[in-house]
Amino acid sequence: MSASEEAATPGVRAADVEVEASRLVRIIAAIVLIVLSATFLVGVFDIRSPKGFDPAGPRFFPLLVTTAWLLFSIGYLIEGLRSPKTAKAEGDRAWFEPVTLSALLVLYALLVVPLGYLIATALLFFAAARVLGSRQLIRDIVVALVLAIIVYVAFTRFLDISLPEGVLGL
Repeated sequence: MSASEEAATPGVRAADVEVEASRLVRIIAAIVLIVLSATFLVGVFDIRSPKGFDPAGPRFFPLLVTTAWLLFSIGYLIEGLRSPKTAKAEGDRAWFEPVTLSALLVLYALLVVPLGYLIATALLFFAAARVLGSRQLIRDIVVALVLAIIVYVAFTRFLDISLPEGVLGL
């Protein structure tokens, strides 16, 4: 912004406009996360279980995860609303991670059935690690695969919950 532009708009600096835009993006991302988590939470109650099934039935873990997601999203919204309207350091990318992770979750929801739980979950874990700043390629791949396999085995073998088979046919 040139000196003449600054004089024309007293009290408004480019840094303040950028901070307010970043804050607005965080608030919008939080609202999107709240809507998504609330939608999934409503969908959890469509999960049917046989009569006499214990309370920790097939809807317990989805209910736990979506409730936590909703609470964290509300906390993120509150943090965004309470954040100061002052300039931050250059290169602030506070909007990037939540927006990208939200997009990854939507993409995961679209791909989990056609690709299958194992492939879609491993891809989600790997991509989330990269978005959050990890640059250890081999470690990220190994951790994503191991976590996806452990969760798959825990759900299918120990909890007797079927997960989408996808292209692997597991």
